[in-house]
Amino acid sequence: MTEKTCSVPTPEQRKYLEIRETAERAMLDKVFRAIDDAAIEVAEGFKEAGLEFEPTSREYFMFTVQQVTFVRLCGGDPDTLHGGDPELGQRIVNNGQHIIDNYWKSGERL
Repeated sequence: MTEKTCSVPTPEQRKYLEIRETAERAMLDKVFRAIDDAAIEVAEGFKEAGLEFEPTSREYFMFTVQQVTFVRLCGGDPDTLHGGDPELGQRIVNNGQHIIDNYWKSGERL
């Protein structure tokens, strides 16, 4: 069996990765901040309206982002849930199952 090895990235490849990873981290920070802000906004809105409902959790908004992103990745309309590619959707679901099976069930952590 041949062992797989990764070649050492060139300076240009390292710079490319650095730029992309910095942008990715900034994007994710904005998404998570927006999720936190939405949960706070709803809680404050309930309070101002005199509503005695349990505030909408951060997890609700995280699931909203996940669902809309999933549907858009599959080419569907997140408002109607129509028009997506089921084969692409299944590949995305399989990728999630791969993470569960290979990292979480095996005891390893990402």
